[in-house]
Amino acid sequence: MPPKSITLSSAPAQACNPNCSQVGQESPLSQNISNSINSMLSAHQQSQVQTAAYLLGVRQKLPDVDGEEINRICAVQSALAGAQDIGAVQELPAPAKPELEPERKKVEFRIPLNSMETDKCTTYVGRLYSESDLSAQDLLDSTRATMDVPKTYENLGWHLSTARRTDPPHRLLNSQDISNTFRAAQEQMSGQKKKNIAIEIVNTKPIVKGKSTERREGAMSRCSAGYQKMESKALLLPYEQELQIVQSKLCCSKHRLGEDATFCWVDTSQPSMSPHYLLCTQDLQEWAKYLHETRDPEDATCLTLPSTPHFDEFRKTRKERTVSPLQRVPTTELVSPVIHNHVHISPAINDMLASSNGPPFGQQDQGPKPLKRTYALYMESDEESDDDWQPPQGIDDVLAIIHACYPAMKFPQYVDKLKDCGILYLVTAAHFSIQFYEEKIGMPEGAAYMFHASVHKAHMKEECAKMRRNAKGKRKARVQPDDKDKENIHNIHNLE
Repeated sequence: MPPKSITLSSAPAQACNPNCSQVGQESPLSQNISNSINSMLSAHQQSQVQTAAYLLGVRQKLPDVDGEEINRICAVQSALAGAQDIGAVQELPAPAKPELEPERKKVEFRIPLNSMETDKCTTYVGRLYSESDLSAQDLLDSTRATMDVPKTYENLGWHLSTARRTDPPHRLLNSQDISNTFRAAQEQMSGQKKKNIAIEIVNTKPIVKGKSTERREGAMSRCSAGYQKMESKALLLPYEQELQIVQSKLCCSKHRLGEDATFCWVDTSQPSMSPHYLLCTQDLQEWAKYLHETRDPEDATCLTLPSTPHFDEFRKTRKERTVSPLQRVPTTELVSPVIHNHVHISPAINDMLASSNGPPFGQQDQGPKPLKRTYALYMESDEESDDDWQPPQGIDDVLAIIHACYPAMKFPQYVDKLKDCGILYLVTAAHFSIQFYEEKIGMPEGAAYMFHASVHKAHMKEECAKMRRNAKGKRKARVQPDDKDKENIHNIHNLE
């Protein structure tokens, strides 16, 4: 309602000059009303009086009101004009907030860190950019600086955060690529459903994370394959010394093939048979645990199985080991010529020789049988021949070789103590443990370890060379039919 101190009437406005309603002209009454309104101190009162004067026609200017007041004024004007349907008057829509132009919207760039370092995990940092903030080249330089890569680094790419992992990244090399990133992000962000889109920078040529696979060098690599497998596990065990004792006592040279060490327990309660029982890694560890717990010197001989549940089961289930195929004795009859080579003769060869004029190999009443196939005579020497035999390597030479490899340890100073203990050759030194060299010879722990490893390696090489010489020394004589058969048989007779 207008203030009570001011009374406005529409009659003077109707009686005024018609020209007073033109734009830019006001009647004296309108000027008086405007002066009265301006003299009011309250802005709310001024707004109410201006509204009433505009509705009565005595004021041409609209009052200084907001959108809500404009709606009310329109409704009052419709009522004064005699509008019957007030509900038909619609409210004016509120002014919409101006939206940012697409190029001014910020887009998040997720930049990886430590992508070129192997010992650090890759993390991402978020940076907000718009296309108008920086130039394309500045944005690229900033990205490379954040990633700590050279300015000329060209192995960069990008993809949207909504892309699948299998999708290949897009190239990020020049200003056109930067424009493509903003365009792709704006297309995804536009629409009714707004999405949180980010541009993820990708290093297309990263360095694979992980520890370096440098090969550890040490005395372990100087041991044989069998000992290396066992001692690599023993380094982490509390019973390492006991395990080395068990290995040295139970190493079986009878069943060893190649460079792999084989371990057997020999049942001494049967001296005539002396059966061998194969020991696995678990058996050796259980035996070493038993020695570590009991601390009994008599048990260190490893002649009797420990009294534990594991070895109780061992006695029940473990079977005697058979003879190695290379050491199996043939069942055929042996013929010993002048030379020390055993000729293994098959029954068919025996019958054939009996039919000739040579010495009897079988029954004289048996008739000759035709030789329909070729038989082989394998001549295996029990020992190496005189030409292939080599003297054992002395302990003086062994110490000189090891001293040449490790001069700082001064191994020649132990030569007298080794000889006092009866260790005169390489083959003897290879059968003693590290603990023996520490306690009996007086070597430091490191020197004893290196000496034991070097001696064992040299001994294994010597054994392998001997096996190769034996294999090379085997000769195979094949008996051919007809004339060649007679010639070969005649040569065999001459050997006697």
